[in-house]
Amino acid sequence: MARYAGKEWTRRELLSRAGNPQQIAGVRSYTLNDGKADGVRALGVRTGGGLDFTVLPGRGMDIAEAFHRGRALHMFSPTGVVSPAYYEEPGLGFLRGFFAGLLTTCGIVNAGAPGVDRGTAYGLHGRISNTAAEDVGVVQQWEGDEYVMRIRGTVREASCMNENMSLVRTIETRLGQKGFMLHDLVTNHGHEAQPLMLLYHCNFGFPLLSPRSRVLGPIRSTTARDEDAARDRGVEEALVFPEPVPGYREKVFFHELGTDRDGNTFIALWNPDVGDGTPLGISMRWNRKELPCFTEWKMPAQGVYVCGLEPGTVTPRGRGALRERKELPFLEGGQEHSVSIRFDVLESNEELDALEKEAKARL
Repeated sequence: MARYAGKEWTRRELLSRAGNPQQIAGVRSYTLNDGKADGVRALGVRTGGGLDFTVLPGRGMDIAEAFHRGRALHMFSPTGVVSPAYYEEPGLGFLRGFFAGLLTTCGIVNAGAPGVDRGTAYGLHGRISNTAAEDVGVVQQWEGDEYVMRIRGTVREASCMNENMSLVRTIETRLGQKGFMLHDLVTNHGHEAQPLMLLYHCNFGFPLLSPRSRVLGPIRSTTARDEDAARDRGVEEALVFPEPVPGYREKVFFHELGTDRDGNTFIALWNPDVGDGTPLGISMRWNRKELPCFTEWKMPAQGVYVCGLEPGTVTPRGRGALRERKELPFLEGGQEHSVSIRFDVLESNEELDALEKEAKARL
């Protein structure tokens, strides 16, 4: 059954009222054509459940805007969407095209701080977000009484005589849903082992983020990345947020998350009142066997007011630093690594209560 306008419907019932499903939900393809975004391919998704979001095949299959009933879930940086043609890899050049959005993917063979590994310099957060996808396909079809919207694309990270990696991303939702599933399959097509550095840089902003917001999940322990993060009660206040702060310096925390017996975990950002008297939140679910690390980027600065919740195969210390710490994971030649993350919008206190009980059970 498909849920729409507060009611459950069969396929026949819905099609008797809307002969074209695009009337209430669907995916539309277009190309951005202004400024530095010129030429970036985009896919706009409407679920019919209040959730609208934009997938960018022209930018690594990342997710730019996301709105629930017109309220922004994402943070959008001053750069806006920028074409890969303007990508600057060295050092912090990545930031000139970091639109943030709901999801910026970092990786594949490097993610995190810029640095040098075995004589090669790597820029911030890798190249994959600044790579256009190929073999992009969209499926919109009825499967029984459910209308399914499925997007798929392949992003390749390859260099002659070096790495030969690909990430195949599938994003799926259904009519009436207020969430979606992201599935990635990373393959090392080469013959030598390569670092597997994935960081799902999920960025949440106003009005979801406010001084009323808090992060919740089965958090067993918290570690500050550096002295900046530790100062001014950084660890104690890692899960709450102030009003926008002039000149705020980012704080990064590494959280150890509890799981169920199968390794499943979650994190959520919750705001009891986004300004109109109604609550709003978002949850992310994944398996720690696939993504063992979790990072929080706290940046409540004026003009860049954001909370980053970032599951990954690594912490974002940089490739060289992780190798020195013996924390650099590898994918052998011919091997694959699969990742699934479920995103869901929260809009009731009952959903919050269920999450809090779940978090306590996994500590």
